[in-house]
Amino acid sequence: MRSEKGFTLIELLTVVVIIGILAGLGLTSFGVYRSSAAYAVANKTIRDAQISMEAGLTNEDDPPPAVALMTQHVQGAMQDPNAAQLLPAMQIPRQTSFSVSYDPGCEDSGCESATLQVRHCQGDEFVRYIRYGDGAWDFMEHLAGTGCP
Repeated sequence: MRSEKGFTLIELLTVVVIIGILAGLGLTSFGVYRSSAAYAVANKTIRDAQISMEAGLTNEDDPPPAVALMTQHVQGAMQDPNAAQLLPAMQIPRQTSFSVSYDPGCEDSGCESATLQVRHCQGDEFVRYIRYGDGAWDFMEHLAGTGCP
């Protein structure tokens, strides 16, 4: 009888199954962390945009011009000149879809004077900020949606 050294087929299959289970758990966790990070970027961007817009609206005698609904997918400063005047010094992060609209003629609580929306291209949620004509505002979080078009 020969004395053979090595692993049996059952031992090898057990190790492969355990590695497969651990890999599956790791990939699931990675997806959750990636989505959470994308949402954090979107949330920070909308907060920065909110602050930037309040800075752009400080001069009541000379409000910024109207901004028709405009979406930007390009990293960096605002491409639309009217949006750049409404949102001074606003920088769009990479892989982010940013939408803005503004109506300076809206002065009552029943209409939306400004809307900001941010979605990270690798996330499955977006955030929206709405400012009403009377100065009240609404912040909507965790709205369902998928990446960038």
